[in-house]
Amino acid sequence: MELIHIRISISFIIVLSILQGCTFLGPMWKQSETPASQCLSELLNKNSAIKRCKGIAKISAYGFDIQVNERVAFISEYPHCLRAEMLSPFGGIGSPFTLVCNENQIYITGRILPEPYAFKPDGFLLKKILPIKLMPNELISCLNGQLPIDKGMRARFDHHSSQQILWLTKGFIWKKKHKIVFYSKSNDVQSFETYDRFNALIYRLYFDDYRKIGQFLIPFKIRFSNDSNQSIVIDMQSYWVNKPINNMPFQTEILDETSQKGKFSCINFIITRLFY
Repeated sequence: MELIHIRISISFIIVLSILQGCTFLGPMWKQSETPASQCLSELLNKNSAIKRCKGIAKISAYGFDIQVNERVAFISEYPHCLRAEMLSPFGGIGSPFTLVCNENQIYITGRILPEPYAFKPDGFLLKKILPIKLMPNELISCLNGQLPIDKGMRARFDHHSSQQILWLTKGFIWKKKHKIVFYSKSNDVQSFETYDRFNALIYRLYFDDYRKIGQFLIPFKIRFSNDSNQSIVIDMQSYWVNKPINNMPFQTEILDETSQKGKFSCINFIITRLFY
């Protein structure tokens, strides 16, 4: 009986020691993580007041078999909705290419395609067109001046690098990772990399040419690339924040009729739907 009491006492002392150790280490852990956690909070809050945006951008592709060098008008509503139309050189006969994304569907149509295409938004958006594994909400986040950071990430700074680098991780053994590199002089985000649980690069983003739009700081040049150095570059030419959205531009049910009949010229669509 005494032996049992002795074992219980020893177990109790061990548990208390562990708890005391956790109590002792807890404040130290919080203190060491505080700067990284604060930095993560700032990144999550940055431009969070942007709920929708509109703009015109030049889209270029590099490293692919096809050549892309087009001007596109887009309208975006965070976090799920996007409409982009390729601008024809002279307008007047309808957009040669239209992409619409909402919570339920991604729809692509236009005169340059043999038939409309539709697929679920949980598939890769650009993977269907070009081999860059970018999800729809990630692209929309970037257009809205925000980083596509996963929820529940833990943050730490890389103290072994000469650059300011923030690592975000989620998981235990196989961790999904974000690597964020900052410009040394401005502390704006220079690049954003996403890795899968096997430490393979999913995609890389570069941000440049930051400009002040009202109270928001927006990168006017965004480069999306993969591990094969294939890339798509978005150069903003015009950009508007939180303007009203009219005429339900994210509905896909009406696109067949309007796009195939060519009712709306590119110029009229931009004037009547995007900028008013």
